[in-house]
Amino acid sequence: MKITFQKLNGLLAKWKWNRWSMRRKLLVFYLPLFVLPSVIGLSLLAKSYNTATKENATAYSTTIVNLTADKLNSEIAILNSLSLQILNSSEVISTLSASSSNEFEKLEIQRSLEQKVLPIIGGIDKDRIMGCVFMMPNGSFVIGQNPGSELDIVSKNEIRSKNGAPYWSSVKDDPQENGEVRAFRLSRVWKDDAFRPVGTFYLIVNADVFRDILKSAMTGSNSRLELAGTEGVLLGEQVQESNASLQTIRLAKSLGINNWTLDAYFAPHSLYSTVYRMSTFAAWLAVGCILLGIVASQIIRSDVAVPIHKLMTNMRLGLKGHPPKSLRKFNGAREITELNDTFISVMYEIYNLVEEVKKSEGRKREAQLKVLQNQLSPHFMYNTLNSIRWMAMIRKQDHIREMVDALSNLLRYSIRDTDELVSLEEELDVMRNFVKIQQVRYQNFAFAVELDDAVREHRLLKFLLQPLLENAIIHGLSAIHHAGEIRIEATRDAGYLRIWIKDNGIGIPPDRLNRIREDIRTGNPNNHIGLSNVKERIELHYGPPYGLDIASRQGEGTLVELRLPLLEKREANPNV
Repeated sequence: MKITFQKLNGLLAKWKWNRWSMRRKLLVFYLPLFVLPSVIGLSLLAKSYNTATKENATAYSTTIVNLTADKLNSEIAILNSLSLQILNSSEVISTLSASSSNEFEKLEIQRSLEQKVLPIIGGIDKDRIMGCVFMMPNGSFVIGQNPGSELDIVSKNEIRSKNGAPYWSSVKDDPQENGEVRAFRLSRVWKDDAFRPVGTFYLIVNADVFRDILKSAMTGSNSRLELAGTEGVLLGEQVQESNASLQTIRLAKSLGINNWTLDAYFAPHSLYSTVYRMSTFAAWLAVGCILLGIVASQIIRSDVAVPIHKLMTNMRLGLKGHPPKSLRKFNGAREITELNDTFISVMYEIYNLVEEVKKSEGRKREAQLKVLQNQLSPHFMYNTLNSIRWMAMIRKQDHIREMVDALSNLLRYSIRDTDELVSLEEELDVMRNFVKIQQVRYQNFAFAVELDDAVREHRLLKFLLQPLLENAIIHGLSAIHHAGEIRIEATRDAGYLRIWIKDNGIGIPPDRLNRIREDIRTGNPNNHIGLSNVKERIELHYGPPYGLDIASRQGEGTLVELRLPLLEKREANPNV
């Protein structure tokens, strides 16, 4: 019984949700998201079909009629506003108010009207606004086309009865035989400043503007839309005798202008066929959803689940210390592949950083070993110089004593830890002793220091300046035939402590200067041990952003610039 209970616990543990693979979870999501909604949707559609068909047909037809009526009313409103804009245009009013006693003056009025009216109506377009007519006491002016006969007495009375409101009338090809409507006239009475009728104005609007709106709303061969007025059907098919026996649904919508109405005729069976087609489409859609779900689950599996598994494998290998070249790249979702590429790049960076740290530590240990090996010699020399100093004092040789004191200070300064940070002022004091010793051999040069007060207490590594001063003396000033000078300047600039060592010596030829720069950049000491040593010490203790640059002109001198971090007194090394 105990064994059976343990097996049951193990079986239940396998079915815990957090232990399921992504492939199994996709299958579980696939069933309720694709299959069940399709089946339930089809069942509800079949059940409600018989009761909802007629209501849907009526609502559908009403919506079509309302939307079409709104489009017609919107178009009519736009044209009414356009005609009112013409009537209210001060330029048009002033043009029409001009008197015309001959044909030439009437022609000038005609041209002026065209210049004022055409920009308002957007130009004459045979498919929209065919023309514009002004019937004034001083004559009639036509812009564009004016199809049909002139306004009759009845029409003029109807326009005047509107008292400035728009009046719409149709223009037919053959008014006697009730021909097809070709255009519509939008007429308004023209009033003077005292609001007295002085003329008539109307726009000629192509009937296709309204006909296209009716055609766009047609739902099938068994439906009709008609624009009707008091004079009968204006646009659309008239009811034929052969169709009089068909069962139809008639809907009417008043447009609120000239007693116009929009009449719609729909055949119910035509509307029902749409529902039949929708049912068939729903069935095929359900089948398509099922197939799409299967394909989608496979795509997600190959594009997401499998790449995630491979990414986890790479991460495990990386954490175990495997080299980056053993990590695999793979295809999949862009975000996952980019994440994998980023992880591999990070592993390469870590690998390179570890190797660089190992090399750096090796160089530091080697430098410390050299310091330890060389400490014996400075101690012995310091004790010997101390004996010479006492002998010089006994024999009153002050110049020898001064030289021995300067050399003793240098040796005592060098015996201390070479990695110790000292102030710039302290470093320069020691360099003055070094220069004093060198001036015994190379007498024809001067030494000057120029510092900003703000940088005197900034700290730097010991003996960074000594190799540069020695180079300036030996390679720059030893062969000149004029008074030499070495100048040290220091200041704060752009977040750096900048130190310049300048000399007015023989300078460096361009080709040799390029070789020196390349050797310093690559770390190849060759004959530039002092420069390479300074650069390496700066990079080891402060980091890559800091270092040195060298510039020179042959015959003018050399300039070496040091870029160091701004370390206040007792401040820690920023690279530690």
